[in-house]
Amino acid sequence: MIQKDFKGFCRLGCLTGMNSNMPTASNQSHWRTLAHETGASASKHAGGFTLIELLVVMAIIAILAGLLLPALSKGKGQAQSAACKNLLRQIGLGLQMYVQDNASYPHLAEKGATTVCFDRLYPYYPVSWTNALWNCPAYVANNGIVSRNRVMTNSTGISYSYNDMGIVSGWPGCPRAIFQLPVGLGHLPKDSKKEPAVLAPSQMYAVADARSEIAGQGMAGGIKMSIWSFSCYGYFQSAEAAPPHGQAHNILFCDGHVVLVKRSDYLYPPRSASNWNSDHQPHPEAWAPLSDWVVRQ
Repeated sequence: MIQKDFKGFCRLGCLTGMNSNMPTASNQSHWRTLAHETGASASKHAGGFTLIELLVVMAIIAILAGLLLPALSKGKGQAQSAACKNLLRQIGLGLQMYVQDNASYPHLAEKGATTVCFDRLYPYYPVSWTNALWNCPAYVANNGIVSRNRVMTNSTGISYSYNDMGIVSGWPGCPRAIFQLPVGLGHLPKDSKKEPAVLAPSQMYAVADARSEIAGQGMAGGIKMSIWSFSCYGYFQSAEAAPPHGQAHNILFCDGHVVLVKRSDYLYPPRSASNWNSDHQPHPEAWAPLSDWVVRQ
């Protein structure tokens, strides 16, 4: 029964033209030609991108790089600032132990000697300041000069500065009497500040990221903390380099804590003068003329 139905179905197919779609001698040639053309087109594009496709990919990569690089640069800067803070905390621990043992702060320099205040902290923090690892990572990364000889002869060549004079750093033509104000931590041995004389240790600057001058392809930081324009100091010979951490400086206070202080605060006497001085007073009589201020508002 099934066999008869199948034969009938086949005969019906022949009558209705089902065989018209079956390959014949004429259309087999057509299919071979079409297959050849399709294969040739596929092989033409299988080898790589077209020029336009490559240009589009390159444009996308450039856009992504433009978006990512600032973020990477910012992240690198933040890491350097964090490392700098850790280094200043280590210096701060050494400074506090020195003060406990000597009942006074170290003086910056000594006539006829080749040591500075940071050498006196070596027994408590045994890393020499002439070692790059002692210095601010941002300073080192920007070709900052570290040189004992340069520091001893020109007061520059280090990444951190010491608050030896307070705000009384002078300016050309200033009254000599202002240098009688003993408000820093000490320039010479006779000036070393006694521990009780620092009235607000948590408010007084002790060590800070140095302000640096441009030196060739790098920079050279001053060992003396300075608040006025570089023209007020004979040891700076060129223009000031950019601050180490954006527009800010990491600063160690006498009690050992470290803060990132905006340049607009650090170098503006109405906001920071008392932080420079051991008696925690602003001493406006020791301020340079407004024309010598780095920040004026």
